[in-house]
Amino acid sequence: MVKVKLISWSGGKVKDPRRLIVLAAKVSSGKLSEKDPDYYLEKYPESKVKDWILQSVKFPSVQEHIVFTFLIEDISRVTSHQLVRHRIASYTQESQRYAKVSDGPIIPSSIESSPLSKRVRNFISEAYALYDELISSGIPYEDARYILPQAVKTRILMTLNLRELLHIACLRLGSEAQWEIRELVKRMIEEASKVIPEMPELVRKVCGETLQ
Repeated sequence: MVKVKLISWSGGKVKDPRRLIVLAAKVSSGKLSEKDPDYYLEKYPESKVKDWILQSVKFPSVQEHIVFTFLIEDISRVTSHQLVRHRIASYTQESQRYAKVSDGPIIPSSIESSPLSKRVRNFISEAYALYDELISSGIPYEDARYILPQAVKTRILMTLNLRELLHIACLRLGSEAQWEIRELVKRMIEEASKVIPEMPELVRKVCGETLQ
């Protein structure tokens, strides 16, 4: 099962990252001179903060000031290849050059329920066994990995801003997205909701009919 943990988010002296959107909106509208920046970061009414979060869909550049870092585990290389196509993000992925690949492949339910599931599992087990033999014989990890299937598990540390997370949600939560990355992005939204409770509503407002 996909594992996602929100490791960090826009911080510093800002306890509530949503207030960065409020501050950005005030800078954009030329109203920052009316109040000290700390007022918007600490004392601005909570009800108005929520309003600004939802209104940010109209001028999404302010969303870029909120940044998340997620630790993503137990996804396949199939899904990690799809994920890194989203370019407005930073990634550090578990290396197959310097670390031995662990057993425990990701098998789609469509294969698990098919008459060929046993053959598939045997094939993958043989690939892992040969991988171990290659390493034991002195073949470097970086060369032994060539015989591994894309079902192998991987980990990624991913950093991106709110605007890009919403963009990814629109693309990857729809019915046309593959099941594994859809589950991954769903969990990312759930984790982000811990610091921005309005996330589900933001996703609906930004993505609209694309999620239907």
